[in-house]
Formats: sequence, C-alpha cells, structure tokens
Amino acid sequence: MIRKRLSNSLNSKLILPFGALLLFFASSCNHSVEENKYNGKWILQDQNYNEDIIFKNGNYTKNYSSDDLRVNSSGKFYLNKNDNRTGITISLIPNKIISEKDTIFQECENLDIIEINDSIIVTQKPTQWIKGTNDKYVRMNETLIYKRF
Repeated sequence: MIRKRLSNSLNSKLILPFGALLLFFASSCNHSVEENKYNGKWILQDQNYNEDIIFKNGNYTKNYSSDDLRVNSSGKFYLNKNDNRTGITISLIPNKIISEKDTIFQECENLDIIEINDSIIVTQKPTQWIKGTNDKYVRMNETLIYKRF
C-alpha cells in the first residue's frame, strides 16, 4: 500500500495560520473577560460632587461635576498590571479636543483598583502631597467608591 504524504511546505501552510488564529482568539478572549468586569456605568456621588464613568469595549466616557464646575471627557481605557502596586490600574487616556483652531489636551488619569465586584469598584488615586498645618506636607491617598448603576 502506498501512502501519499503532503509536502512539509503544505503542512506548514495549513498549520501555521490555524495556530496563529487559535492563539489570537485565546489571547483576545482573556483580555475581553477581564475588560467585561469593568464594562458598564459607574457612579460616585457626594454632597457637592458627582462623577459618572461609562466603560464600554475599551472606551470610556466620564462626566464630572462639582458645584458649578462641569468637565466631560472621553477616550480609551486600558487595564495595566503594575508591579509597584498590588492590583490592576485603570488608565484613562482622553481624546484630544479640537475647538476652532485650538487643540485641547486633557490629563491622563490612573486609578488603582483595590476591589471590584458586581456592585462596586473601590479605587485609590495616586499619592498627592498637600500642605498641612505648620507648612508641613501631608501625604494623601484618596479612596473612591463607585457604584454600578
């Protein structure tokens, strides 16, 4: 009995694209599962302060208001693992805004995730130093709790 074998080049032409496609789907599924935990509308409310963030498919929209100040931003968000911190960091990268002939760049924002579940995200802002009593600087790490809406 004579068996006909496919040439090695034909085998590699069939196997390599299939393997690459399988690797692509495997890596993209892991990323989307992690991202799906964050997708949705999250609200932070205080007496004179309100912040809404909507995460959807790698994009975000943020509406911030404090008294009569209103700031809206939108752009991309990324989930980053930072070895200097305990968990995941959400990086908000706003789109640039072109108004007439001016280009407006908003600041990027990083939120360290302390806890996340179906109803809340507990975040911590990066360390800030503020002047306290006797002109001594005091370290402040603001913790924010967003509720799912």
